[in-house]
Amino acid sequence: MKTGRKLFFSLLVIYLAAHSGNCQTSGQVSFFSFESTSDLWVASPGENNRVKKLRLSQERFLEGNQSLEIQMDFPGEATVEKSFYRDLTRYRYLTFNIYAGQIPDDLKLVIFLQDSEWLWYQTPLITLQKNRWNKLTLNVQPDSTIWENINHSQPWSTKTASSIKKIGLKVFCNTPGDATLWVDEISGQLACFPEVVISRTQVPVYEKLEITFHLPENYSNPFSPEEVNVECYFTTPDGKEIVVPGFYYQEYEAGLSDGQETLAPSGYPCWKVRFTPEKSGQYRCRIRVRDKSGEKESQKISFLAVESQKPGFIRVSQIDRRYFQFSNGQWFYPVGLNIRSPTDTRYAALRRRPMEPDSGTFYYEKTFKQMKESGQNFAEIWLANWFAALEWIENRPGYRGIGFYNLRHAWKLDRILQLAEANSIYLQIVIINHGQLSTYCDEEWHYHPYNEKNGGFLKSPEDFFTDQQAEKLTRQKLRYIVARWGYSPNIFGWILLNEINLTGSSRDFYLKPVAAAWYRKMASYLKEIDPYRHLISAHYTILVDNDLLRSPEIDYVVTNAYYDVGRNSLVGMLENIYQFNSRFEKPGFVSEFGGTPWGASEQNLIRDLVAGLWASFHLPLAGAPAFWWHRLVQELNLYPLYRILTTYAADFDRVKSDFQVQPVVTPAGLKALALGNSSTASVWIYDPAVMRKIQDFTFPEWSRVKISLPNKKPGRYQVEFWSMEKGLLETADAQNEGTELIIQLPSFRHWIAVRVKAQS
Repeated sequence: MKTGRKLFFSLLVIYLAAHSGNCQTSGQVSFFSFESTSDLWVASPGENNRVKKLRLSQERFLEGNQSLEIQMDFPGEATVEKSFYRDLTRYRYLTFNIYAGQIPDDLKLVIFLQDSEWLWYQTPLITLQKNRWNKLTLNVQPDSTIWENINHSQPWSTKTASSIKKIGLKVFCNTPGDATLWVDEISGQLACFPEVVISRTQVPVYEKLEITFHLPENYSNPFSPEEVNVECYFTTPDGKEIVVPGFYYQEYEAGLSDGQETLAPSGYPCWKVRFTPEKSGQYRCRIRVRDKSGEKESQKISFLAVESQKPGFIRVSQIDRRYFQFSNGQWFYPVGLNIRSPTDTRYAALRRRPMEPDSGTFYYEKTFKQMKESGQNFAEIWLANWFAALEWIENRPGYRGIGFYNLRHAWKLDRILQLAEANSIYLQIVIINHGQLSTYCDEEWHYHPYNEKNGGFLKSPEDFFTDQQAEKLTRQKLRYIVARWGYSPNIFGWILLNEINLTGSSRDFYLKPVAAAWYRKMASYLKEIDPYRHLISAHYTILVDNDLLRSPEIDYVVTNAYYDVGRNSLVGMLENIYQFNSRFEKPGFVSEFGGTPWGASEQNLIRDLVAGLWASFHLPLAGAPAFWWHRLVQELNLYPLYRILTTYAADFDRVKSDFQVQPVVTPAGLKALALGNSSTASVWIYDPAVMRKIQDFTFPEWSRVKISLPNKKPGRYQVEFWSMEKGLLETADAQNEGTELIIQLPSFRHWIAVRVKAQS
């Protein structure tokens, strides 16, 4: 019998999470005490059921005065059952007490459960000890491995455990004769909280800790904090408390079919909490769940945060507020692409070809790797209705309605963020793209789930900015976004709504105070719930001076730099953007550019890419402009153009070096932009004719050109000359006897860059 007991208990797999402390809410709940006729079980229907008699008996009992007596005659199978409507996810163990008298040696039994779909689950065969009460403790947690699925392929899970409808015993014996069992006190041990799985107990600072657990799946909307509010309370090594919301999650497996990404659910939905420690030391946390049944709290979970080489989250520099830096003080200069989605209808139209298949996250996997190799570190991503929107009515798999989130789309952003982290790419996330709230520009309002024509509750896109239900749903969505992705230092910043001036039903709607008031309110809420203090920006396609951009809720300023290539200069536009936005005393850069909004010729777009990168670098803009035409960069392999700039800029820390705009004296016909100090300078010299339609001109070679840099201290200087297409051309020495450094340039066409540094 000892062997049988060891076999049985070896099957009861219990996962012990890393925690300490005592559970305050556990206890036994009696399901069947057999003290009244309502607890009487029945013999299962079937001709060959070997149950001879069932009754409430006082002959043997464990507690109270009665037990369930089961009289059987063998050989064969005897089955008894009882309706049992229970949500077993609230319990850790199911306990049976069974007395076996002088039973045959080959008598064995299983305990079985059936769920709401009448799917059958049973334990392995159990051998009982004779002439004693046998206490059988069965793990019913979602990760339990003892419940065998019979005649179906659905494994034991939260889904099954939460919807049990029947419980029973099946007894097997081949020895002819009578046998009797007595059953008493069938109970459940309450779980103080579902078992949690912690990803690791030692976490490097600025890396992710993930906690996974299951809750009952009978929530009508697991995304609504009014129905189920999951929060994790973290205590830092210095005693501060950080509250992080939990979120509902579904894993997916991704594949490619004819170039199109396919997603298939993997496993059952669960709940997660994600957290990133910002200091080393011992942390403690506990998870609290509030729903209609009340409140329950997990046991304390402990983990250790250890030092790492990670630079941390991106902040506005406190030394020079024109720029960004990491938590550790390291300067950050964003250089990258606007990859709001893998596909682009405008690019297909520009190239006069069908749109490429949506390869989804596989496109980012390929592109991020190439970006890293070229030194890029930034990308903009949109939660657009055609790709990653959490809540949208367009005919896309995963949509469930207003207030519910598309878990397929959420998983895409999970993977994109993981790929970004692996390739040191920092993401600017656009939560709402302007077309969703516009009837005249990239209009998508007619598809919006909030539109009353689609069964929603808003008559116009303007109502979105004032309606209380819309505000409530927006807050709920922001909470989910922070819960799921706020942990990551690779989130560069949030843009709640891009191209604000293109929203509404008229082109002057953005001038009304209601849009800016909504933005400030939502930005303030986002700052309140985001424990990692990610940066927030507001995006207009035009230069705007308003209270929103001046408000403390907005950390940096971004805009577009599209222009008419036949009339305007991209460089002049970038200079104007800097001059205008400098009034806000915040970092600023361009998040979309490349010809007009509809593109330009291939030669002009390549010219814009080069000019945009180098002109922006030589202005006090906080980052390089994000090129819209990422497919062109991919198709023509323009990544080497980025590698030249990022190599050139690698050791320029504008914050520590206190770089300022500097004058440059050039010959007639050339222009220049420069940044530097009294001993260092970076200069970009260009032929302004290049800024016109480049295919319409033949450009002269400039030779024997000298430039003058005023306000340089006397001494010897090391000089480097760089081509925008070839990289480093040559190096030279220059001597300054006064305060004006004269440098002779090598021959060039179009443009050239010069690095100047005093030799100490």
